[in-house]
Amino acid sequence: MSIDVLTIYLLNFVIAFAMAGLCFFSWLHSRDILGLRGWATSLLLGAMGSLELSLRTNSSPLYMVVMANSLIVAGYSTVWMSVRRFNSGERGIKFAVVPTTVFVVIFTGALLAGIDVNKRVALCSLVIAILSTLAAWEVLRARITEPLSSRLPTAIALLLMAFSMIVRVVFSLLSDAPEGDTTPFYDPTQGITLFINTICVVAMTLGFLLMANERLRHHYEKLASTDELTHLRNRRFFLEEAERLASRGALGMARACVLMIDLDHFTNVNRTFGHAGGDQALVAFAGLARRQLRPDDLIARYGGEEFCALLRDVDEPEALQVAERLRAAIADLSLDVDGRALRITASIGVATLRADLQDAMRRADAALYRAKERGRNRVESAEEPPAAAA
Repeated sequence: MSIDVLTIYLLNFVIAFAMAGLCFFSWLHSRDILGLRGWATSLLLGAMGSLELSLRTNSSPLYMVVMANSLIVAGYSTVWMSVRRFNSGERGIKFAVVPTTVFVVIFTGALLAGIDVNKRVALCSLVIAILSTLAAWEVLRARITEPLSSRLPTAIALLLMAFSMIVRVVFSLLSDAPEGDTTPFYDPTQGITLFINTICVVAMTLGFLLMANERLRHHYEKLASTDELTHLRNRRFFLEEAERLASRGALGMARACVLMIDLDHFTNVNRTFGHAGGDQALVAFAGLARRQLRPDDLIARYGGEEFCALLRDVDEPEALQVAERLRAAIADLSLDVDGRALRITASIGVATLRADLQDAMRRADAALYRAKERGRNRVESAEEPPAAAA
């Protein structure tokens, strides 16, 4: 089986150019997605390299041969750079420039030294295989910190491309060099691996676009469930999550407690330190609360200076201990606002979450107001102890 190599080069040009346009269009609508513009650029470089190869003749000057292959290698180098930018945000232009420069030097030297075409094909294929493998590694490496489901198919497409290029290397090195002048489109695998690469270009580009869209979707989901100032969860997310746990609790599958937390005399804080000082106090409290509570606990900004927390797998006595530690840590907190010391305290109400979330929040809220009536800067339980006998 053989496939016309010229047709493959022209097909590569059309597909790479179309994919580049798709990526540029996506970038214009989502400029916050890092690496997307670089990926589009890599496809344009590959398209220009494929076009130049398709226009080549036996009489083409050496610089045209070098330029065509170098553009394709630059495209794969830019793919590697773009994935790194997508993962870490670093520009890293050197990851595109250095491999391309090294390839230009080695390939030019091979041409001038009269190295046969099989070895030159093997060199180009090996470089592309290495760059594709590096890009696949970068895609997979970030799965721990950002587990996008589209990472795996994208990496598989890149690795399949690398494998096809390794096959091309083997065929190139094991085949006898053709005698006399070769056609401008000589390929030891008769175009089969080039056709596989064409499919992989489409697959890996669609995979990268899926990664970008998945990240964007997660970003909007986070915005919809996160308080903009404190970066804690917002009221809507808290109510949905707590309602779900309450339903499990009704079936005897979970136990939990609700904390209602209010920063004391916060109107005075805003009046004395300004709203910027008040915002600083809210942000500081949010950071402290995240450190005091366990990773599985949920803390959210309920509104203004009021916060709520959901403590999982605790009964009320344990929740009271957690609340007391949190209250004490807040009381010890001291902030510097334009050279002035700002100290805050908090009152906390605690209630057991049973089957009815709204009931638990009402009881915790009542305990919170009882704490304020009794002097503030204290923790109160929703379960009032029985009154002492007269």
